[in-house]
Amino acid sequence: MVVSSWWLVLAPQLQAQQSIDVRIERWLSIQEMAGDVRYLSPTGSRAAAIGDRLTAVGDGVRTGNDASSTLILDTGVGTITMQNNTELEVRGLEFADDNGYITRLYVSQGGVSLNLRRFTHEGSELEIQTPSGVSGVRGTEFGVLVDPDDQRMGIATETGEVYAAAQTETVTVPGGFQTLIRPGEPPLAPTPIPDVPEFDSQVEIVVRNSLRYLLLRGRIDPINQVYVEDELQTVNEAGEFEYEVPARYGVGIQVRVVTPLGNEAVYDVPLL
Repeated sequence: MVVSSWWLVLAPQLQAQQSIDVRIERWLSIQEMAGDVRYLSPTGSRAAAIGDRLTAVGDGVRTGNDASSTLILDTGVGTITMQNNTELEVRGLEFADDNGYITRLYVSQGGVSLNLRRFTHEGSELEIQTPSGVSGVRGTEFGVLVDPDDQRMGIATETGEVYAAAQTETVTVPGGFQTLIRPGEPPLAPTPIPDVPEFDSQVEIVVRNSLRYLLLRGRIDPINQVYVEDELQTVNEAGEFEYEVPARYGVGIQVRVVTPLGNEAVYDVPLL
């Protein structure tokens, strides 16, 4: 637990000026939740509840399939919305020299969207750490998406400005731009966020052991994630993936592309 101290002078009627040490506890609190949400601590986990507070390093929240959770910061500066299959952990709740608030969080997988007003103190900062890199901000709206397979980190800024850092290199990501960090690599040069998430596909008929299958070959921007029939797909560095089903007439599948900002585009793909 991180504390801050200052002195209060008691009223004169106490005959002598005395002082007391006032301790402030930093925290994040679960404001909203839906579905299977777990509260994590260094000693274990349990079902989460609205009002639960993350107060120490190692405290965290994990969302399951079709689950979500919104955390509010103790400063009232804004909220952090967790997408499904996301795990978030406190890495630091500190105070800056000018009494600003420094919040460091670790996202091992999944996506978080942040909606923050500009901080009052110049020393205040909120930082998202991932296995691939770090993104930090001093007041803006942005999102981070971490792939559970290859740990790539997509960062998109809606308004304001954030930084993305990895491998000793840092880039600035202004509003309306996005970048990608792969493990062991520096951030890519920021590019504009498209109006609609990229998705291209083609369908092939594959015959194997006298049985026919339909093979969907798709491609997305690897900054995003793609779900086919609600199943997260593994993509290569170019954002390409494959999905196969037994061939039958009338077959169609649903493809869902999710961005770091938490936006989704749904495509109904006919196969036959």
